[in-house]
Amino acid sequence: MMMHIFIDYPWYCLPLCILAGAVYSAAMYLSRRKEPVVAEDKVAKGWIWLLAVARFLIVTILAFLLLGPVLRHTVNRHEKPVVAVIRDVSRSVPTTQRTLPEGLTELEKEYEVVYDSFGGGSTDIASALDAVRQQYAGRNLGAVVLMSDGIYNQGANPATEAMQLGVPIYTIALGDTTRRPDAWIADVRCNRVVYTGSQFPMEVTVRATRLNGAKATLTISSGGRQLATQPLTYDGNSYSQTVPLMLDAKESGLHSYSVTVSAVKGETSTANNSRTVAVEVLEGRRKVAIVAAAPHPDIAALKQAIETNPNYEVEVYSTLQAAMNAEKSVWDTYSTLVLHNLPAPGNTTAQWLQTLPSTLPKVYVVGMATDLGRFNALHCGIEVTAKSRHADEVTAILDETFTLFAFDRETSTRIAALPPLQAPFGNYRMAPGMQCLFRAKLSGKPTDRPMMAFGVQNGTRCACVLGEGLWRWRLHSYLMTGSHDDFDQTIEKIVVYAGAEAGKERLHVMSERYYREDEAIVIRAEFYDDNWQLTNRPEVECQITPKGGGESTRYEFQPSGQGYTLPLGTLAPGQYSYQAKTTFAGKQYKATGGFIVEALDLEQLNLVADHALLNTMAQTTGGDMVPYDQTDKLASLLGEREDLKTVIYSHTEYTPMISLPWVLILLILLLTIEWAGRRLARFTS
Repeated sequence: MMMHIFIDYPWYCLPLCILAGAVYSAAMYLSRRKEPVVAEDKVAKGWIWLLAVARFLIVTILAFLLLGPVLRHTVNRHEKPVVAVIRDVSRSVPTTQRTLPEGLTELEKEYEVVYDSFGGGSTDIASALDAVRQQYAGRNLGAVVLMSDGIYNQGANPATEAMQLGVPIYTIALGDTTRRPDAWIADVRCNRVVYTGSQFPMEVTVRATRLNGAKATLTISSGGRQLATQPLTYDGNSYSQTVPLMLDAKESGLHSYSVTVSAVKGETSTANNSRTVAVEVLEGRRKVAIVAAAPHPDIAALKQAIETNPNYEVEVYSTLQAAMNAEKSVWDTYSTLVLHNLPAPGNTTAQWLQTLPSTLPKVYVVGMATDLGRFNALHCGIEVTAKSRHADEVTAILDETFTLFAFDRETSTRIAALPPLQAPFGNYRMAPGMQCLFRAKLSGKPTDRPMMAFGVQNGTRCACVLGEGLWRWRLHSYLMTGSHDDFDQTIEKIVVYAGAEAGKERLHVMSERYYREDEAIVIRAEFYDDNWQLTNRPEVECQITPKGGGESTRYEFQPSGQGYTLPLGTLAPGQYSYQAKTTFAGKQYKATGGFIVEALDLEQLNLVADHALLNTMAQTTGGDMVPYDQTDKLASLLGEREDLKTVIYSHTEYTPMISLPWVLILLILLLTIEWAGRRLARFTS
């Protein structure tokens, strides 16, 4: 380990330190004014030189420390290759193969072995590999050991994700590849949202193995009524057919459809013979208007994101087109208005904004072209005082206190990694009753400055996105995940919240329309007082009732932030309705709604292990596949690799010498020697 000492003073200061020590020592001990009491004692005379040397060293060291010397040294850290063992614990894996085999313990002698698991009610191998890639980025990751049966029913193709790891994957093959007689509903495709009076298609994929010649019936039912049937004949030992059906949407509301294929003699399992899907039937589509001060790529990104929800249709206007419709009732037909870089400089825009219905919910996208003075005059919950015309580059960080609607933590983490938005440089002030979904990070440092804020002002919901450049978010979201889902769902939640007609109801209850049976259900609520400010002072109770005559359960909402939350945990598959109520200032307020819990046991859809996929992942990444009972081979397979080596990381450290413990110890030792010597020599002046 190389060490160097640096000082911020000229080199000739070092001899001066030595000179100071020598002069001080000579003046104290080598002058004739000091003699031992027993002058003839030669031993006592010898102490004079010892004490002089001690004093010389003490003064020299102290003078040198006054120069502020810094010790620079290089530190080496040795890191063994990391071997990540990820284990599939989904229900498709046999119970006897869910434990770690003894052969893996041999790896701990040569490598840093870390363990993790994935799976349960569903299996997403690609996400498990991606988690390893992100967690050990920048580390000496040498190899990945994947224990799985190769069956995946969610996420991307694992073989594609395996290539992006950049390290060999060694697979331990679990499960059974034997094909048994079985039939199952492999997939059900239909629109989640349809409209009354229309027909909507539903495609059902039925698969069967080793049931050649057997006959079955595919049935679609809802609410105890049989809606459609289709006879099936399993032709061959590997059967697959997609059956198209047309269903009528007669009544509005949430509807649960049961898709069942009848069991035949000899089937191994009948648990996978049925699936349940939920469809929401609406009276009509909601309209959203986007009005922009000038052409901007954000407009297309917003439009595409909102239109992913079939419940919404979007129309785009320029400010000129909007001003031409200022006197018309066209704006009464919209449920939400998105204003991009508005108000803009000029009287035309300001006059048009004054003609809009006061109860029309609005989403403001504030950018560099926004007239901040006119924006502040709208009293939309955010006030921006500009300091200059410069832009701030801001990225997002989730505000943990946000309670107005649910937002997935994993999604927020990915959004935090998206490119920065451009926001006006200035001071931001948030009005009471507003909540932040995201706060701004400047130069990578979190701040209290709002970036996305929501609330109710003057009895109308509003949302503010403080920054432009959303189109970059949509593009980079696709680059990161292979889909626009993160961006689209964020924009959808903004628009859905803003258009929830807060001006008509004081008590609002918010839930998702669909939940999986293995998903923890959380319902949120908010209540507005007479001044349309959020409050959670009154108690709110909620009654959950399963459809079909089940017993109702009463719950109490818990205050959370400025609103309420109600964690229900997991519920049995089925359709549920809820009624929330509270009393405030002598008046009772109610809110009703419903949701569906879908039965989706993905692990029962396919029970035949896919060892071919495991072998492909291993071979394409330079690894190998071994059976579960031969894991002792892994140690030798990894030992044959020349690229699994210990890595030495070097870094330079700078330490002020005055903070080193051994310097203090040396000074104390020298002072102790001098004190003891003076006592023994019995000096007199």
